Amino acid sequence: MIEAASTIDDDEVARGLYRIYVVALKHEVMSTRKFAEKNPGYRAGQPCYFVDVTDLPVDLRFDQHMHGIKDNAFVRMYGAALRPDFTVDFPLSPFGVAVEKEAEFARSLRGEGCGVWAPVLDAPETSNVYVIRLDVAVLKNRRFCAANAGYVKGSPCIYVGATGLSPEERFANHKSGHKANWYAQTFGEALLPELFRHLNPMTYQRALATEIALAEELKQEGFAVWQN
Repeated sequence: MIEAASTIDDDEVARGLYRIYVVALKHEVMSTRKFAEKNPGYRAGQPCYFVDVTDLPVDLRFDQHMHGIKDNAFVRMYGAALRPDFTVDFPLSPFGVAVEKEAEFARSLRGEGCGVWAPVLDAPETSNVYVIRLDVAVLKNRRFCAANAGYVKGSPCIYVGATGLSPEERFANHKSGHKANWYAQTFGEALLPELFRHLNPMTYQRALATEIALAEELKQEGFAVWQN
C-alpha cells in the first residue's frame, strides 16, 4: 500500500508460498509526486509498473486492488493490466525469498529506465524488527524445545518479531498482554538491541522478511528462537 500499516501484528508474518506479480500502470502515474520521487532515473516514454508479492491467484489480487480491497492507490487509479509474462519464470517461494526477488526485479526495471513502485522498496520506512531475551526456563516448554533441536547449550533463548511500533513499545505490549505472544509475555526479560538496532527502520514488507531471516540466522548460530 502507498501508506504502510501503522502496526504489524506478529501473527501477520507471512506463511506459505508467494508469487511475484506485475501490474502495468498508465503513464499518468508519473505525474504523482510520490511515484516520481521514487523514480528519478525514469526515461520518458518507458513503461511504468507496480511490483508486489501475493499468496493469492494474481488475477484475484489484481481484482482486489481495483475494488479497493487491501489495495494500492497507484494500482487502483492507474492500473492498466496484469503482466504475467514478466513473472512466468519466477517459481512460488517462501515469503522472504519472494520479497527479495520482488526487490531485485523492481531494481532491474528501474535500471532500464522504467517507472516502478514496489512496496518492499518504496513504502514508508516505519517498521522495525526486534529481539527479546527469554528466561532460560522457556527450555522446559516442550513445544519450544521441539522447534529448537539445534540449540547450543548456554546460548541465548530469544523471541524475534516485527512491529510498526518502536521495539520498546512492542516489548511493553507483550508484557502487558496486549496482542502478546505467550513466550514473550511469560518469559520475556529484556530487548537485545545489539541484535537488531542496526537494521531499523524499514518498510513493512522488509520488516516481515527480515524477521524471518534474522530468526533463521540466529537459530543457525545456536540460539533457541521463537518466531511466529
